[in-house]
Amino acid sequence: MSKLRVLVIEKPENAYLNLAIEEAIARAKGRKLVPDTLRIWRNKNAVVMGLFQITEDEVNIEESNKLSVQVVRRFTGGGAVYHDLGNVNYAIALHREDRRPPTSILESYRYFGQAVVYALKRLGVEDAGLGKVNDIVIGKRKVGGTAQTRMFNTIFYHGTLLVDTDTEKMARLLKIPKAKLSDKGVSSLKERVVNVKEVLESLPSFDEVIQALVEGFSKVLGVNNIEMCDDLTDIEWEIAYDLYENKYSKDKWNMGRVDKKYLFYTPKVLRNNS
Repeated sequence: MSKLRVLVIEKPENAYLNLAIEEAIARAKGRKLVPDTLRIWRNKNAVVMGLFQITEDEVNIEESNKLSVQVVRRFTGGGAVYHDLGNVNYAIALHREDRRPPTSILESYRYFGQAVVYALKRLGVEDAGLGKVNDIVIGKRKVGGTAQTRMFNTIFYHGTLLVDTDTEKMARLLKIPKAKLSDKGVSSLKERVVNVKEVLESLPSFDEVIQALVEGFSKVLGVNNIEMCDDLTDIEWEIAYDLYENKYSKDKWNMGRVDKKYLFYTPKVLRNNS
């Protein structure tokens, strides 16, 4: 029977390292160095962009500097998102040979998204559901976004869950085209998104959100053997710190249009073990 490692490891003050850890887990899983993994974590104050976005088109840089908000690019596509401690992030890493998720990217969004919907319902959010493509919604309002990749021989899916996020700060930092909002039938970002807190009588704790997500993903994946962990393996840390120092902490990765040389960067420990 397959095992699911649940990693609750976060570096809230360092968004760059947090994103390096995401890629390190993906790379380690792709080489079968670690079990199937669900990671749950938070950033304290950051904007995380999609791989091919142009920073200045998506982020109010003047505002991010004023508010000391870290701006970092992830290794998956999709749009820019705001992270604070009221936003819970999750990531699932499976080997690409895994036959449980559909091979279609669109269908796999719905496959993994059901785990998050289950988690929300477990928390008491009855109106939770799947939106178009990669959105998680409560009613017609977005409570989370997701992204995925098949890079590094891995099926890697990750997303955000707005539990008690500062949406006013989010609106100040993200540049959302008016046309995109009007397509959704709203005039402001605050009308478009919703926090879990807004639809429940009491705010769920971080531990309660963790438990709900674990139940959701284990149910969808058909896993009963759960291993709770609070640390990476040595090889994952080695990969993560290499990626942090040589990629995720670099302005050429995070600012403007992505420097293509970083798309092909391989951590030193993996170069002779390909």
